[in-house]
Amino acid sequence: MSMTLGFKTVRDLFEKLKRDANLLDDEITSDRLFNFVVTAYSMIDWIKNDPTVPFLAKEAKDELYADMWLKITGDLATAGKHFELTSRKPIISDATKYQGYGIGRFGKGKFGEGEESIKVRLNDGKSFNCHDLVRGVLNTWQEFFDKYGI
Repeated sequence: MSMTLGFKTVRDLFEKLKRDANLLDDEITSDRLFNFVVTAYSMIDWIKNDPTVPFLAKEAKDELYADMWLKITGDLATAGKHFELTSRKPIISDATKYQGYGIGRFGKGKFGEGEESIKVRLNDGKSFNCHDLVRGVLNTWQEFFDKYGI
């Protein structure tokens, strides 16, 4: 019996992540970013458990936990699920959604409301918009897949 909704490998989940990224490119919403970060962070568990993943990639999972972009997705996904992080100190100090006149990209979002703009601020003062985060996460995963032949 399978409960993975038709996803069979971590590559399948990576394709879903890219679809989630495309949806965010169409329009940024909190719902879409939540789906993206949960998928991105869940892929680490798939690396550990997917039988198609090479042994060396499984052994290298600690580099995924150390990656800044995946730490951000972990903070957002875990806080979105549990409201707070209790097992480790987050690297995020704040994730804020803005919406209204002059916010977001022109022609995106609902008429009269506009597109959401989401900014993530780290404890060290760095900050990223949603698209920076998406690019960073996709690059991290692509580089990992290339490095280990996934």
